[in-house]
Amino acid sequence: MREQRTMDIPLLIASVAPALRRLRAALPVPLSGETSDPGASERAELLRRALQEWGVECRLEEGLAALEAFGIVSGRGVEIAVAADLSPADLALAYARSLVRLGLVEDRSFATWFHYRSGCAPAHETADERRTMAVIDATARALMAGRLDATPRYLLRASTGEGLGAAGGLWGECSRALLGRLHRASSALYWRSDSYQALRASAPMVVLTSRVHALLSATAA
Repeated sequence: MREQRTMDIPLLIASVAPALRRLRAALPVPLSGETSDPGASERAELLRRALQEWGVECRLEEGLAALEAFGIVSGRGVEIAVAADLSPADLALAYARSLVRLGLVEDRSFATWFHYRSGCAPAHETADERRTMAVIDATARALMAGRLDATPRYLLRASTGEGLGAAGGLWGECSRALLGRLHRASSALYWRSDSYQALRASAPMVVLTSRVHALLSATAA
């Protein structure tokens, strides 16, 4: 593994999302009934390069019958292995899921994780593990579309510099506190409800949350 350096995974996610959005926007509109995923290879390569540029060692692994990917975080660095037989679309999604998983890892001294192929999860997998994987999948799909605004802002505790600044007076303090509570409540619902994940990704909800955030941020400044 490569020597580990300080990695701000939320910042990496925030930086790669615009490139994924531009790539998707440049693709032709699929014909009705078309099953191919144009641009999947480009998205997979973009995510792989971004991970490697930030010090994450990525490799394709033969013989992963039940797994699509697994990862190791240790004092020596971060390594991700992805199944070599995945289709370009599944490969891109595997990299995106792995990137989101890294954003959720709290113990940077040592951690391992496994992402199973559909229908291959072990019987001993817990409800918490299934819920975590559902959140990872929903967030990864939003990332693939370049639409981080379709997920709660505090989900990955992003440290992208998008702060509120110093609050101005009592009303600013109240607005700041309310905004924080709303974002934390949204993250909590996102973890607990598949229905809310779908609702949070809908266009009307994205517009609503963006406007509320902008309003309360301006008031808190």
